[in-house]
Amino acid sequence: MRSLLLLSASLMLICVEPVVLRAGKPQELVVTVPSRFPLGLSTYLAVDVPCGASQSAVFQLRDQRLGAKDMLAQRDRDGHLWCVVRIQDQRLLGRQIKLVAHPVESQPGVLIEPQAEGFEFRDHDRPVLFYQKTPRTMDGQVRRAGFVHPLRGLDGEVLTQVFPSDHRHHHGVFWAWHQLWIGDKRAGDPWITKDFLLLVKQAEIVAQGPLFATLEVRSHWTSPLVTDAAGEHKPIVEELTTIRLYHALGDTQYVDFTIRLKPLLPDVRIGGSENTRGYSGFTVRVGPPEEMQIVDTSGLLSEDAVGTHARWADVSGRFASGDATSGIAILSHPSLREFPPRWLLRHYGMQNVVYPGREPIELSDEELLVIRHRLVLHRGDNEQARIADHQTAYEQ
Repeated sequence: MRSLLLLSASLMLICVEPVVLRAGKPQELVVTVPSRFPLGLSTYLAVDVPCGASQSAVFQLRDQRLGAKDMLAQRDRDGHLWCVVRIQDQRLLGRQIKLVAHPVESQPGVLIEPQAEGFEFRDHDRPVLFYQKTPRTMDGQVRRAGFVHPLRGLDGEVLTQVFPSDHRHHHGVFWAWHQLWIGDKRAGDPWITKDFLLLVKQAEIVAQGPLFATLEVRSHWTSPLVTDAAGEHKPIVEELTTIRLYHALGDTQYVDFTIRLKPLLPDVRIGGSENTRGYSGFTVRVGPPEEMQIVDTSGLLSEDAVGTHARWADVSGRFASGDATSGIAILSHPSLREFPPRWLLRHYGMQNVVYPGREPIELSDEELLVIRHRLVLHRGDNEQARIADHQTAYEQ
């Protein structure tokens, strides 16, 4: 049974499932509340774990200062504990809170189920998204693997499109580039899947728990234009993708994407469309809802945005029958090479974070290109969902 544990009038922490204490030494942790943290927003906060701490995946945290109230935290592979907080009092901003962490056993509530063509992510019994591992085609002309569709809102409404009639090469949540070069040789067009195919080499479920589930995927970019002496396709780029689905918090839910690109051949370059728009990169193709609104940091867009800079963008409207408004926001991590990034926001449905633009960049095997974005699935419009505040929390 889900429950809310109120530690004080200033800090709320959420316990998702009942737990059983495990044998193990309790660990003292220190939480530093960011000084720019949004007040009254339910979101996730990472707690650093000291060296030598228990390797348990789930902990019960106890706040020594505020009293013996407990909450759950889930550990990731990077050694962080993630818990849910809602800061109510600005006097806590920038301050430290001591917690005691006890290893516990807890049933996973956020799950990933392997299927024949990919992986379904669920929050308890509710399907949220599907990662397409195997190549998918509709007409035999356009084939793509390594994308997310369907992506569903909190009430089951489908937010994304694949193979839309206006752009058959748009596939849900995907990331691709028009230009792929090896030296002076063009190696296909991944954006429209011409002379290009992504092959998933390995996919591993690395976490399932009460707060989140994580999938890690290793893929190779291939092209029939790039072969070895035997005529076999040579891998051009290794793509390392991490997708994490978080447990929904009220009227919002997070999906995090981290994409790392490592060249496997010398002098590999990628770039966007060779026009002034320069589009390519991380993209969400939404099914245009009724009463569609696109909003970014500048406000409501009456026309498409081309090359504008913004930290986030949001699409809302009526995605399903009925009067309910819902939406999807794309947040940008401050570690991006260009932050705030440029956008191409289209009312027909394509929402693209433009990078690097029309001028290609060389990929490095020493300093990988890392792309990080968070999707916020939400009920209501962007103001009701406090998208700007979710972006601020994401930047901490």
